[in-house]
Amino acid sequence: MTAHCPRDDGDRECDVHGAYDRSWSEGDEHFSVEGYIEYRILQCRGCKTVFFWKSSTNSEDTDHVYSHQHGDWIEHHIATVETFPAPDKASVRPDWAWTLKKEDVTLSKILNEVYVAAEAGSLILASVGLRTALDRTTEKLGIDPAIPMEKKVRALLDGGWIGETEAQTLGVVAEAGNAAAHRGWSPDETEFKTLLRTLEQFIERALLSGKRALDVAPKIPRRQTRAKAASPDQREA
Repeated sequence: MTAHCPRDDGDRECDVHGAYDRSWSEGDEHFSVEGYIEYRILQCRGCKTVFFWKSSTNSEDTDHVYSHQHGDWIEHHIATVETFPAPDKASVRPDWAWTLKKEDVTLSKILNEVYVAAEAGSLILASVGLRTALDRTTEKLGIDPAIPMEKKVRALLDGGWIGETEAQTLGVVAEAGNAAAHRGWSPDETEFKTLLRTLEQFIERALLSGKRALDVAPKIPRRQTRAKAASPDQREA
């Protein structure tokens, strides 16, 4: 049968591995409601995900559609379809976040928890996680983890990792994390995305793209030095 695959987030051909249907009714001799429920255990033929599918209708939830065959309006029961698990939400993670563990397992775990919290709408926890991720990144760059965050940002600036503007923006990320942890401050979704992108850009450049650029350096041919012109005595010889 065709069903909405929660992983592919689209209608897919599925194999049926289990099925059960039941009808129900409630009410008395004056008023009653009837319904029908279909249960299926499905497996997507594309990604092979196994999921639960449920379709329910009842006598009160109807619509009317015009039938050209019968030349009249026909009552149509509206089906409510549910799947478990629900379709995945669009991820806020950049592509490189999935491979960050190759560079640093700890930082990868921290960022993963930030994304999980953000996707669940827990922006206070996610904001605290941003500061923790910034702490770990500075440590990865060789900055003393025991010094205050202000000095860490200054060390990044003095070491040439960031410029004046980025020092200010990373300072905001750190302060947002402090406010969330100690004063219960919560950014709205737009504010959090701004803080997240600021940190992501720093991590991606400092730990990943910069390192990839260094890997390219040995492949660049060196400039050829010119031979010195011969002196008059050398030419006569």
